[in-house]
Amino acid sequence: AVLFLVHHFLCFCSLIYVAMTSFSLRSRPGGLSGGNRGPNDNSPKTHLENISDLREVKHNKQKRNIAPLILKNRPRILVICFSSCVVLFFFFFLSHNLPVTNDEADSEDKKFAPMGTIVYGAKSKGDDTDKLVAQAITAGFRHIATGGFHFEYNEPGVGIGWKESGVPRNELYLQTLFVSKSVNNYGVQNCKVEGCPPSPDLSIEDQVHLSIKSSLHNLQTPYIDSVLVHNFRAKLQTYEDTMAAWRVLESYVDRGIIRHLGIVSVHDRDYLIKLHNETRVKPSIIQNRFHSNRGYDVELRLLFKEMGMSNQLFWILTGSAGGKVRNNNVITEIAQRQGVSNQILLYSFILICLGGTPLIGSKTFQHMEEDVTALLRKPLIWNDEDFTAVANVINKNLIKNKM
Repeated sequence: AVLFLVHHFLCFCSLIYVAMTSFSLRSRPGGLSGGNRGPNDNSPKTHLENISDLREVKHNKQKRNIAPLILKNRPRILVICFSSCVVLFFFFFLSHNLPVTNDEADSEDKKFAPMGTIVYGAKSKGDDTDKLVAQAITAGFRHIATGGFHFEYNEPGVGIGWKESGVPRNELYLQTLFVSKSVNNYGVQNCKVEGCPPSPDLSIEDQVHLSIKSSLHNLQTPYIDSVLVHNFRAKLQTYEDTMAAWRVLESYVDRGIIRHLGIVSVHDRDYLIKLHNETRVKPSIIQNRFHSNRGYDVELRLLFKEMGMSNQLFWILTGSAGGKVRNNNVITEIAQRQGVSNQILLYSFILICLGGTPLIGSKTFQHMEEDVTALLRKPLIWNDEDFTAVANVINKNLIKNKM
């Protein structure tokens, strides 16, 4: 794109120079044409011919006065034209090619990683976060989820981990959380930038600014692929606080610093519809627990799809569904036939049969490779009989959500 602009810039300047030179040469003083008479025509002139000659003399006198002026000031004229070209060139270049913050965050030609169909969750990894994130990326995960002001996440470890993996930033999808101080799980151990620790009376808007500043620093990146507004389980922060935070986050999307927005732990249909209708940047991600006490979101999953939201699911193995499939004979028979563990069968059920995006927190490289192989590289093949059998073990209403 830069070479294209330079090429057109040079061509434009050259055309101006040629045009000015040509104009100057045509404007050099010369003899009067003498109307339509030939050089030896001595016949008497009529009154009208005399008037015509006077007009022609006046016109050519003006030409003789202008031409030397143009020739004399030609260097200045060329400098003015050239300067105009430079100003226009750099105005066009800055307004169309440079990002608001950096060349990765906002370039129209930049290719970004898509959301993953599986996500590596970095929660509760502590001091091993960097090592485990690097291993997950090496195994094939490309979407990594962490949290900013959340006491169970080591966000700086994720930044170190993806750097150590050697995978380019634009091939990774990095996701973090905005956690308000009024929400459970709030913690500022990750905050290492100016303004930390945050003042206890910081407004919700300033909390967002500080959180994003801290996350960019911790993740060692000029942009974040998605930021989710965090809620603790079913305890939603006030809608007014959510909207106040969302408006600030939208401004970061406008500037190319954040690509997508989302929200955590919302099982209220009316709340989601209102949020979707009243936001300018619509939520792209809804991250909810896959748990019986929320009915596994059976009645909401179609709404998620209609709103174009990716449905990320956590507590898959540690919640009620994980307990139901762990030692179940029906699940074990299907898993053995597919050549996977009961746990991976459940992940695959969510991914392929329900269209959800499982958050996976494996802590060994072997398990990470098994996850990626069975879910991405060689996805399991499901038939209606197996789907129904697994759904009946977890919750028979899940049959409504079959993809």
